Formats: sequence, C-alpha cells, structure tokens
Amino acid sequence: MSSDRTSRSRRLTVSAAAAMAFGVLGVAATGYALSQQVGAPPKAVTDASDHSGHGGADPTGSTSPSPSTTPGVTADPHAGHGGTAPAGDTAYRTPKGPLLARSRPTTVTLPGQGKSAPVIDLSLKKDGRMEVPDNGTDAGWFTSSPTPGELGPAVIAAHVTHRSKPAVFFELSGMARGDRIEVTREDGSTATFAVTSVGQYPKADFPTEKVYGSVDHAALRLITCGGVLDGETGSHVDNVVVYADLVA
Repeated sequence: MSSDRTSRSRRLTVSAAAAMAFGVLGVAATGYALSQQVGAPPKAVTDASDHSGHGGADPTGSTSPSPSTTPGVTADPHAGHGGTAPAGDTAYRTPKGPLLARSRPTTVTLPGQGKSAPVIDLSLKKDGRMEVPDNGTDAGWFTSSPTPGELGPAVIAAHVTHRSKPAVFFELSGMARGDRIEVTREDGSTATFAVTSVGQYPKADFPTEKVYGSVDHAALRLITCGGVLDGETGSHVDNVVVYADLVA
C-alpha cells in the first residue's frame, strides 16, 4: 500500500511539473509570435537633421521626398529583409493628389468589414523590428512613418489573431481594390484612403522598400500576419500588406 502511495505521488509531481513547463513554454511562444507579427522596417540610426518620426529629410537639404521614409537607412544590404533604398534617389518629384498636414492618427476604421480600432504609437525595438500592439483590440501607427494623409507611406499594424481569437485585422486579407479605409486624426479630420492592392509575403522575404520606401503621394500601409500558423513557433509564416492611397 505504501509503495502504491509513493508511485502515485511521484506521478502527480511529474504531471504538475509538466503542466508548469507547458505554461512557461506557452507564454514564451505567445511572446515570440507577437514579436514576429510584422516585417522589420529598415533599421533607423540617429538623423543629423533631427527629423526622426517625420520620415527623415532629404540629405541634400531640399524639400524633396527622402529616398526612404525611415531616417538614416542602414547600409547593411540585408537590414529589414528588404535592403537599402536606391542610392542617389534625391530628384525632386511633384507630389500628386491630396495631402494633409501632420496629425497623429487616433482611430482606424474598415467600413466594409464593420471594424474600428484605437491607434497607439509603435516604435522600433532594440533588434530593429517594429513593435506590435500587446493586445488584439488596438492597432498601432509606426511613428517613424508619416502620419496618415501626409506625403509618404503611413504604416499601421495590428494582429490577425490574439490568444487564439480573431483580432483587429482578422479579415484584412479579404480587402479588395477600391475598398475604403478611414483614419481619424487628432486634429479632428478623417483621412480616407482607397485600397490599390493587397499582397501576402513570406516573412523571410518581406518587401521592405515597397512598404516603407518613398512615394510621391499620401499613402497608407496596413500590415498583419497571414498564411499558415507554425505550430512550433506560434507565429504565422507570412505577412499581409494592404496598400492604399489618400482620396479625401
């Protein structure tokens, strides 16, 4: 009888230890998945013109758009999975279409999907990757990109799922050309964008320049995860990017 009690006690101890280990691994996997939700923008370094957060400045000192919307793009050809901006791309290009003054985004709305979410600030982490929201209900604006409506590509990211539940951008991949995106801004205005295209890319081949690179109009990029969920890492293998242009 004593032997049976000892054996049962050992089994319970092992089970408890296994449960604890699973819990720790589960938290770690969730944290890893969140850190991999979006592709990495070009790594930023100190910008001598002190325009960090405004999309950088033309190195020639003119008012033309910068070669990249992220200040001080690193010379590492593999940084951010997308390489560097084209060298010498400093020619003046007349901005096209409507533009708005700088104003921080507060809410992003997808009218066709009946989805709306508050917008928080996202910056770069120490490893050069963009931060992501820590929940499934917020979207985040990358603060080193223009504000929505300014010249250049504003970047907003959110989760597709969070804790195994649909999140803000759960249906993002279903958007189509012409669909509207509305971004409410601190100044009380609403920037309305029309979708031009939707792309899905392996995270190892994220199109950094296409997403973050300079453009001659006010643009918006919505980013989330997509593709198969890797059971080992707890992370989706792809990124979904919606490209849109300001229309009003």
